[in-house]
Amino acid sequence: MTDVLTVTNAAIVLTVAAFSLAAAYRAVLTSRTPQGATAWILLILLLPVIGTLLYLVFGHAAYQRFERDRKESDHQLFDMEPGYQDNQTTPRLNSFARIARLPVTHGNDMSLLIDAEDTYAALYDAIKGAKSHIFVQFYTVEADEVGLAMRDLLIERAKAGIPVWLLNDELPFIGLSQRFKRPLLEAGVRMARTKGPSRVLGPFQLNYRNHRKLVVVDNEVAFTGGINVSEDYLGRNKAIGPWRDTFAAFRGPIVAQLARHFSSDWKWADGEDLRSIASRVPEETGTLKAVALAPSPAEDIAAGNLYFIALAHAAKRRLWISTPYFVPDRDVLTALRFAALRGIDVKLLLPERTDSFLTQYAAMAYFDDVRSVGGEIWTYGAGFMHQKVALVDDDLTSVGSINLDIRSGLLNFEITVVTEGKTAAQAVEDMLNADFAKAKRVDFDLSERSFWKRAAARTTRLLAPVL
Repeated sequence: MTDVLTVTNAAIVLTVAAFSLAAAYRAVLTSRTPQGATAWILLILLLPVIGTLLYLVFGHAAYQRFERDRKESDHQLFDMEPGYQDNQTTPRLNSFARIARLPVTHGNDMSLLIDAEDTYAALYDAIKGAKSHIFVQFYTVEADEVGLAMRDLLIERAKAGIPVWLLNDELPFIGLSQRFKRPLLEAGVRMARTKGPSRVLGPFQLNYRNHRKLVVVDNEVAFTGGINVSEDYLGRNKAIGPWRDTFAAFRGPIVAQLARHFSSDWKWADGEDLRSIASRVPEETGTLKAVALAPSPAEDIAAGNLYFIALAHAAKRRLWISTPYFVPDRDVLTALRFAALRGIDVKLLLPERTDSFLTQYAAMAYFDDVRSVGGEIWTYGAGFMHQKVALVDDDLTSVGSINLDIRSGLLNFEITVVTEGKTAAQAVEDMLNADFAKAKRVDFDLSERSFWKRAAARTTRLLAPVL
């Protein structure tokens, strides 16, 4: 009997070891970053049973097939050669165009929408006035007062004969209920959810999420920024408090690029080709040059990271970035540090308190890296700072959904509009100056914080690849 148990135990140990080694090898092949692969390998080897199970559920994905299929789906929409250059545009904006694989557009206009009340009011007005079609895409849509107002407005437009497409990245079981969706579908609204690589939990995944927020009406006006459809953005979440965020309305040829990005996401999610609707380019209506940059984890070039590196390299005098999460990839952190060393006025505006304990303390671990080379860290105390905005010098701006963290840089679908023009830059500067007036500059090192905060910061920084 003892011999049988010994053989059985040995077989179990060997089986677990084989599965663990296979999982570790798979992590090497498929992880998006060396740091991520290292984290998974350590977890699997140190805790073979638990680590392997966690990897199979949360880490393993058919990424290569996903990348290949998504590229094929997007190929006809984004087929520009990476060597593109617009001779009428400064080299700085051309660098963003090359990352986006789209041409720089001329004759655009941008209007800032500061916080959710102004954003929702502008969105509702545009949707009410729709004459040909409506594209709506959000990372999250909640079935609360704001979500119901948006739903009922889309239903009214659909019943009036306006085609409506609604795309969001809801998770199964905890997403929108059939009670919320049924009236939309019955009114004729086309609905779909985004999808990532195949994995054990199917559509339930933490990575490869579509974090884009985008509304396009009639290919005449488009909106993007950091706000989702939820009461939280109106400051009604007592645990978070007031919410500071930014959206922007765009008119001019840039709208067609934003519509193309929606159509690429819709084609991947539903299979329907919307190019005939999304391709109409509106007339020039302003003086801004702009390009819509939409990083994707299905790309080879890590466009999200390159976007921040391009911002740092473009700066000649000033680089101000507002972001809710600061967990940068090493290459991005190096670019920011080098910009500060070049004498650039590097300011990062972050929330004093976030909606995530892990990211809040992980960010603290990076403050010294920026401050030690002359950069400044500012923390906003009048609410949760959630906007994703950048200002370079006096003429380059960006408003969109890209956070300054590894997840946005490598693992999420994101979108932003980079503009060149003094009027837009002045508007963004005025907005950020008002935000800085409600913030405090961090003037002390991590070593001067309490023991518990130092420990939390250094520990959570180890989790940076998965935050």
